[in-house]
Amino acid sequence: MKRLLLILVLASLPAWAEGGPSPPGNLEERLAAAYEALEAGRYPEAIALFEDVAALDWRNFRAHFGLGLAYFRSGALKEALFEFRQLAKLYPERFEGWYNLGVTQARLKDWKGAVASLSRALEVGKRAGLPPATLRPAYLALAEAHRKLDDPASAARVLGEAYKALPGDLEVALLLADALVAAGKGEDALPYLYEVLAKGRGNVTASLLLADVLVDQGLLERAVRELDRSIVAAQSDKDRARLIYKKALILAGEGGKRAEVEALLEEAIALDPGLWQAQYDVGRLKLALGDAKGALRAFMLAYQANPNDPRVLLGLAAAYDALGKAADAYRVAKLAVKKAGAAERIEALFLLGKNAYRTGRYPEAVEALKQVVAERKSDAEAWLWLGLALYAVKDYGQAVAELERAAELDGRVEVLEALGAAYLAARRFSDAERVYTEVVLKAPDRAEAWYHLGWALKALGRDSEAKRAWKKALELGYKPAQGLVR
Repeated sequence: MKRLLLILVLASLPAWAEGGPSPPGNLEERLAAAYEALEAGRYPEAIALFEDVAALDWRNFRAHFGLGLAYFRSGALKEALFEFRQLAKLYPERFEGWYNLGVTQARLKDWKGAVASLSRALEVGKRAGLPPATLRPAYLALAEAHRKLDDPASAARVLGEAYKALPGDLEVALLLADALVAAGKGEDALPYLYEVLAKGRGNVTASLLLADVLVDQGLLERAVRELDRSIVAAQSDKDRARLIYKKALILAGEGGKRAEVEALLEEAIALDPGLWQAQYDVGRLKLALGDAKGALRAFMLAYQANPNDPRVLLGLAAAYDALGKAADAYRVAKLAVKKAGAAERIEALFLLGKNAYRTGRYPEAVEALKQVVAERKSDAEAWLWLGLALYAVKDYGQAVAELERAAELDGRVEVLEALGAAYLAARRFSDAERVYTEVVLKAPDRAEAWYHLGWALKALGRDSEAKRAWKKALELGYKPAQGLVR
């Protein structure tokens, strides 16, 4: 959208400049030379000439107009802003000053200012009786400014006015449909989407918007059928890939169609290897199916195409984690934390903390995992790794507290064994004996649990029971118990 608006501004300005008053004497020759330098791209020369004219004739329309354009083209946007603001003040009933002021404000990301100026441009342009084709770029620029202010309803209102003035303009119709969907009025967008698709069934943007509207209405099967019509009509492999990818996402939402979804994703990738989103989803699918190696390959391809997306980094870290490559998982998770938004940050911190622990970075693991449990209070896995990290930094009392929380949420033997070790380190021998007894009852083949149970019993003065526990550990092949059973 920005590039389109810029082209319209630069292409139109010289023509509009012809309507201003003529300067006295040889200033007209200077203006002619200034515009010649402008069109030749000799901006410093053009700026100097336009400034000379403005200094001698401050109210000269063409001098301010050309000077604003020369600054704009040369990238001196603040200077261009000043000149177009002067033009709007000197000629408040002229469309050109307000319009170009608004576009310059938009380039400077002053969206509120752009809305005010572009609204005024349309107001004075209509009052002056300018044809709809001349006002068209102002409609589009104003709608874009509203979208940047996260106000799609206002964008839809402006585009609705534009469409009434320019019936049959398919670009305006598509932009209007997009704004209506963004404003939560998908059904109102349908007439415009079908109008666009009637002229070109392979229009990807219209097809994807239509699918979104139908899915939002719960009409998933119809959305898939509409996509199938567009897939057949798509003009390029890249367009076809995007439509097939959308179909895969819809079917994935239905559940129970993993094989079909994976086949569609692979087809989309074959048509457009640069479609990183499909590679990413293949990675997620394979990771969910337990194929960590396949997931890693897919995430690596997505990463090569889009290395800065936090979702890709998170997927890559998860695949390394699943493969037990802790150093790689730690490295990528650290990048993911830096780039992640709110939606991905906690999971990235979890993978960072877990693999910081695995690579011996215990204080860093504690710091990361504390942030995780603050947000995910029912995540037993996060409490477990936090407890292990606290144990590693010898904060045994706090390790006990966190591992008790983990055991409350998930009583599997691995969690109980970690809790038992923390009880031993904290010299809470009765608690250690209780927990390790529970472990060996649940899993009698856990040799290390028998070994630690022996130490808890020994600390409680129950030597004969301790020796029986160590003997059991030795029978199960745990060699550290060998010298304790004599």
